[in-house]
Amino acid sequence: MRKRSWILAAAAALALCASACAAEKVFVYNLGVEPRTIDPVLNNATDGSTVIYNLFEGLVRVSLEDKPEPGLAKSWDVSEDGLTWTFHLRDGLKWHDGTPLTAEHFRYGLLRVVDPNVASPYAFLGFPIVNAENFYNGKCKAEDVGIRAVDNTTLELKLAYQNPLMLDHLSYHIFFPAKPEVVEAHPRDWTTSPDTILCNGPFYLTEWKHNAEMTLVKNPHYWDAENVKIDKVRVVMITDPNTALAAFKGGKIDFTKRLPSMQIPVLLKSAQAKTVNTLGVSFSVFNVTQPPFDNPLVRRAFALAVDRQGIVDKVTMAGQAPANAYIPYGLPGPEDGKDFRSAGKSYFSNRAQPEEARKLLAEAGYPDGKGFPKVTYKYNTNEGNKNIAEALQAMWKRNLGIEVELYNEEWKVFINTRFQKNYQIARHAYLVDFFDPASLMDILVSDSPENVTGYNNPEYDKLVVAARSEMDHAKRIGYLLKAEDILMQDLPVLPINYYSTPYMVSERVKGMYISPRNWDFFRGVEIVK
Repeated sequence: MRKRSWILAAAAALALCASACAAEKVFVYNLGVEPRTIDPVLNNATDGSTVIYNLFEGLVRVSLEDKPEPGLAKSWDVSEDGLTWTFHLRDGLKWHDGTPLTAEHFRYGLLRVVDPNVASPYAFLGFPIVNAENFYNGKCKAEDVGIRAVDNTTLELKLAYQNPLMLDHLSYHIFFPAKPEVVEAHPRDWTTSPDTILCNGPFYLTEWKHNAEMTLVKNPHYWDAENVKIDKVRVVMITDPNTALAAFKGGKIDFTKRLPSMQIPVLLKSAQAKTVNTLGVSFSVFNVTQPPFDNPLVRRAFALAVDRQGIVDKVTMAGQAPANAYIPYGLPGPEDGKDFRSAGKSYFSNRAQPEEARKLLAEAGYPDGKGFPKVTYKYNTNEGNKNIAEALQAMWKRNLGIEVELYNEEWKVFINTRFQKNYQIARHAYLVDFFDPASLMDILVSDSPENVTGYNNPEYDKLVVAARSEMDHAKRIGYLLKAEDILMQDLPVLPINYYSTPYMVSERVKGMYISPRNWDFFRGVEIVK
């Protein structure tokens, strides 16, 4: 009888386990590529940002309406002169391993942003803090920086000057906390393994099969865990869009933005796919430090030879708009309700201007393309990027008489190729990190680590830097309008189209938030079927 009772009990336990496993709510998300890094202060790619925002959180978080809202800080006070910000942390905050999360961890995390040994590409965003820029340049010590943990639940920031985008910046992942002993044990790779990473967001990392899949599990210690409605996220990395589409249709994945270019119009028309407006611009970059693209006449000739309307109509085919300038529509202009783009100029026709392009090329010393050196256009491996590259190649041949060789690289390699300026023309794109034109302007300031072109114009730099501390909204937008005008005269970049992102999501999934900044948030996801 005892043996039979034991067997029945075991069977009941197995049944309960099977029931629990069957009830587990798992969301399968296709990230598309392996992130180069998910270290919050080092990442500068959209794929990495999506993972980071679901594993970590800062004083301020991005709401599911894309506005800054209280995150790990329940409230904050600002001094009358706008130079002292005091943040009050929520009670009982913990890391995913159950250990306390304190204001000291924020002090340490924020110092990493401006630590020259860390070399964050966004260190300049921390420069409004007292002595942050001096620390970055080796002119003072860490303890001189205006970041202070008053006690375990109070963090004080002292600013050298007012920052018009303070809360937006603090919601960005570079300003997330970090635990010193965790980071210092593995300074360059603490986020590469579940064994070394420590998370404080809605989910934590339990598995990472590199170049294949990540597993994110609901964090029971997250302060807002009761509003996280799924148990697990499988983040897969299916690069090929045809494979991704087949996996979606076969019920293997719940969400993907990787779709075959030629099928996008049909998928959109049938409502199998949807599209979301994305605040970003697709463009090419010129290496202006080397011939022939050190010549602005050559750069303008190449820009005028591009049929932007043809690219969005026949190549991208997902509701994108031709980019007649650098800054996209949807960002604030100088007046309430007025768009930056509508307040600015249009610098290019939607259609190519071959006669003007050939005239400029001849003026540069290359009539009908004769004598023009060998040129290579580099892009990262992706069907959509390949199609655009081939379209550009054909346009430059037809309109300028110039043969351009195409060369593709894997994503991680390609990122380093651009940073090292090991290219002549290359594919690029940028999505805003904040709802402000400066988000796109900052990356082309001469000393920005994100400036992969070698572009250096002191007047452009002066205007963009002035906008960082200008509290008069109309005046600071005026600076940025003038800066864009200079940029479009110099043309280190060749705007092609503004973004619209097609995607497919399973009917069993609700609450998936896709930011106009192209970050995807899982904390509101529900599995309904």
